Amino acid sequence: MYIQKIGAVIMCESNVYNTKGEKIMEDVISIKIDGENINMYDILNQPLNVKGRIVEIDLDKHGIFVEVQD
Repeated sequence: MYIQKIGAVIMCESNVYNTKGEKIMEDVISIKIDGENINMYDILNQPLNVKGRIVEIDLDKHGIFVEVQD
């Protein structure tokens, strides 16, 4: 987890895992859903697109779990 305070704004990132617990992407700050497509962006605005569905979001542990389609 990485927390950065910028003025009055606090940034919190999350890590994204598949349902096996394997990390797919770290330091994710934005996720956009388009049907079965999950478009993720990290703190450097680098994209990662996977096909699947989000099955769990753990805000306390900053973890997002995705069931990835083959």
